[in-house]
Amino acid sequence: MTKKNKNITIIITLYKTPLKKLYKLIQYRNFKNIIFNQKSSRSFKKKLKKILGFDFKYYYSQKNIGLSKSSNFLLSKVNTKFCLFTQADVVIKEDAIKQLEKILIYKKDTIFVAPNFKKRLKNKLPKYEYVKKLDIACVLIDVKKLKKIGFFDEDFFLYWEDILLIDKVNKSNYKMIVANNIKAIHDSGSSTSNNVSIKFIRDSNFKYGELLYDYKLFKLRKLKIIRQLFQNIFFFTFRLFLFRKKEYLHNLANIYGILKFLMFLFRKIFFFN
Repeated sequence: MTKKNKNITIIITLYKTPLKKLYKLIQYRNFKNIIFNQKSSRSFKKKLKKILGFDFKYYYSQKNIGLSKSSNFLLSKVNTKFCLFTQADVVIKEDAIKQLEKILIYKKDTIFVAPNFKKRLKNKLPKYEYVKKLDIACVLIDVKKLKKIGFFDEDFFLYWEDILLIDKVNKSNYKMIVANNIKAIHDSGSSTSNNVSIKFIRDSNFKYGELLYDYKLFKLRKLKIIRQLFQNIFFFTFRLFLFRKKEYLHNLANIYGILKFLMFLFRKIFFFN
């Protein structure tokens, strides 16, 4: 029987993920696991445990609180030196996680180490290299260092929060590494739902996050907001008339995202929160 790793905690946020797509989590059976399930219930744990065959800490909320808040909640529950921040649709071998751990132990200046998601490498690259940006779909984190610079910005709901966090790392004294010789697969297609409501949530929050990111970096111009709002209203009306459903729903999601950002701005200006 393989000995359990006591240095790494696996943290995963779920949102309306079907049980049949969670069998991949068996790959983490020899680590501590903390799962946060949004818009779910306590009973889901029993069903998931039956599939996986090992115990894990389980938290849930009856509403969707967003990726930033749920991720921060999980990070606050970690009591090991490192944690693997990952997604349910990522496939990574146990040995690969241990190799990431070795790099993070050896490189004292490093806060994040990520595997290589590319199927093929065009040129021969070093085993690992320092980078200014990386894919945090699966990343090993030095928890103590992350606490020093701060977790995710909870003003973000979904999308762009990872980019802002990476910006914070780049402004700090810490480094990020991509391990080119350590492979992982992100089966993002399996998490992309055709559900109209889920797609609307994603599209609207991408637009909201885009504007919020510019605002946080003092790059946002009033003219950009007005222009984007009226452009999307025009194309929504035009495509609705032609009944191009997929396209007009995308425009509607953008309108919602822009209005959501304007409400955020209103609260900031008048209520200072």
